[in-house]
Amino acid sequence: MSARDPMVGLFNRSFNKPSDLLCCAFGLRTSEFDVYFQLISGPKSVEQIAERLKKDRSNIQRVLKKLHSKGLVMRNTHKIQRGGYYYEYSAEDTEVVRNQILAQLEEWYTATKSFLIASWSPTAQ
Repeated sequence: MSARDPMVGLFNRSFNKPSDLLCCAFGLRTSEFDVYFQLISGPKSVEQIAERLKKDRSNIQRVLKKLHSKGLVMRNTHKIQRGGYYYEYSAEDTEVVRNQILAQLEEWYTATKSFLIASWSPTAQ
């Protein structure tokens, strides 16, 4: 067994659709992915998403908070006439998300290249 064997398959992951890259670049879990794609078709409230996914409202709120912090969703506040407010969430523009993925790929490439140059001696066997 050579020293290279543990590396076999490390770089063979294939991406068949843009959503694969989205999950990889942002580290999305299934629940986050499901909520994000509910918003692609247009803005929705927490209640609307919870109803469509048949999930608890508090779980949807936690997921939306994570997606918002990752820059994948936007939140708009709507006032209720009798008092109070509610949030409506929408997916970030797909071009913005695409550019975020490209920037992360570039950052990963630069960091990986620097690591290899600095730590992998040309004479290492």
